[in-house]
Amino acid sequence: MANGVLIAGIGINPLVTTLGVANIVLSLASTVSGGFPVSGFTLQFSQLFAQSSFLGLPVPVVVAAVVFAGLSVLMNLTSFGRSLYIIGANPKAAVVAGIRSGPVVAAAYCLCGMLVGLGALMLTARTGSGEPNLGGNLTLESIAAAVVGGVKLSGGEGGVGAAVLGALFVTVLSNGMNLTQVDGYLQQICLGAIIIIALVTSRGHSRH
Repeated sequence: MANGVLIAGIGINPLVTTLGVANIVLSLASTVSGGFPVSGFTLQFSQLFAQSSFLGLPVPVVVAAVVFAGLSVLMNLTSFGRSLYIIGANPKAAVVAGIRSGPVVAAAYCLCGMLVGLGALMLTARTGSGEPNLGGNLTLESIAAAVVGGVKLSGGEGGVGAAVLGALFVTVLSNGMNLTQVDGYLQQICLGAIIIIALVTSRGHSRH
């Protein structure tokens, strides 16, 4: 909500706002925890969100499928989703069309925060501890998945299915590098290179 208010309400640059708020929250989490992992979760917590199954499928897979279906319907079959596409593609056209971009963008950031919270909950259940810096590399991987999947960072293009395919590609690539014992820092270099290559490629297509 803080990101949405600062970006949609005040007009601060989205990237700067996101990084700034992320650093504030990370610092607060590190202060509260003293910089140490928080443990002592009940066994039921891990079993419910990480180890149990539903209809023969692991709970994380079920949750991912429900989120995918919900977001697909939201983006493709609702006025809110179509408004997001229009605002991302051409903010001025959205204003002419009578779309109030501020509330729509703020709601999108709130929804994003809720989904990140859900992912953090499941990641905590899988590891059995809460760490302030846990999942820090997921930021770069998420951007890489979106870009590889054809999502335009400036907005207006892309879809949920494409982002999922991009995430599968990045996951397979990361697992392959882990199996071949590629250095962790080198893996980050590879992901960064993939993002740059995908952006250059998408820019070339947009010119045509």
